[in-house]
Amino acid sequence: MKFFFVFLIIIFLAMSGYHLTFRGFKMPLFSRKFYLTGIEFLFLGLLLGPNFLNLLDINTLKGLEPLMALVLGWIGLLFGFQFEMAKLRRFPRHFFQATFIEAALTFIYVIPAVFFMLSFLIRDNNQKLPAITLMMAAAAVCSAPTGIALLARDTISRRHDMIRLLRFMSSIDSGIALSILSFAYFFRHPIVADVFMTSRFTVELTIIVAALIFLLLLYNFFLAQRLNTDELSIAIVGMAILTSGAASMLHFSPLVINFIFGFALVNISMEKEKIFNLLMSIEKPLYLLLCVFLGASWTIINSWVLLMASGYFFFRMAAKFSGGILITWIIPKFKTQPKSIGFGLLDQGGLSLAIIFDFQQGFPWGISQTIVSVALFTIVINDLISTNLIHRLFREQAIRSDA
Repeated sequence: MKFFFVFLIIIFLAMSGYHLTFRGFKMPLFSRKFYLTGIEFLFLGLLLGPNFLNLLDINTLKGLEPLMALVLGWIGLLFGFQFEMAKLRRFPRHFFQATFIEAALTFIYVIPAVFFMLSFLIRDNNQKLPAITLMMAAAAVCSAPTGIALLARDTISRRHDMIRLLRFMSSIDSGIALSILSFAYFFRHPIVADVFMTSRFTVELTIIVAALIFLLLLYNFFLAQRLNTDELSIAIVGMAILTSGAASMLHFSPLVINFIFGFALVNISMEKEKIFNLLMSIEKPLYLLLCVFLGASWTIINSWVLLMASGYFFFRMAAKFSGGILITWIIPKFKTQPKSIGFGLLDQGGLSLAIIFDFQQGFPWGISQTIVSVALFTIVINDLISTNLIHRLFREQAIRSDA
């Protein structure tokens, strides 16, 4: 009885929250930055979780695993649809160069910093360090300049080129981040330098690739049939859940697997427009559900969480700022742009939350809850300060343009 009661509550909260947060509901000016991304649903999940009301306890969350699989699968498919090759070719080469420089610098900054901090926290089993470090690096690479939505309309029209660059970088970042996350799953097992581990890795990779090819052929054949909207909706929901379940059985990432399917479908399917519109139709309610599920797993902040989150935040911020400086220094097309481009990439966005949730589901270790809390705390801080930094970036660009 409790399971159905909680299920109805979170569905109601997600749908009502979608209309309040994303459908033009006018929040007070001082709180719009906080409500813009729906991040408040993390705190709602914290309230419903074991730390407070205990409505979303461990048993209830276990019963909601099919819904969790749908959430991860849907988000993965949606991000895969951003990589339509025909549209990506329209962007100039220096956009790609800037994106890869910024992502590479973030990876280089965060990997050693997180590894060093975790080595003090995880003393009993260092075999877990590579997977956790890669997950944290993947979440750090993510960016989402959501603060642009709070800019004045005349600012958006006058700074169209910069906004186009930031949105492009945040989209391509998602592919890089999920590529990093995929490597974390190959460190689920203890690392032993022998022939057995090498052969095991090869077998697992072969099985995953074979399953990908089989499911992709199956889905493409099925979607090639003439389906009405209702039939297509059922097909996509079933696809997301089935693929996520298959990924979990193969001990791999549901988010990454569905991202690959989304990438394949957008480039080969004749129904890509209908599928994309369907994915977008409930993307925001599912994102709010993701926030609720993650919030329920958020442990009370302690000194370790605060210390690690501070270090994680500092090194990621330094990487983004350094990336902006490096981009304007070595890419001729960006010589006239402000060196603070990294200010527009500080917010981590929804994909970072999905990566953390994917990690939590795929790596049910005792230390995972602490790592999730560290990442969530950092994401909230980035969400709160990123809008002011985006405004600062555009003010600096305006000064350069007027000079």
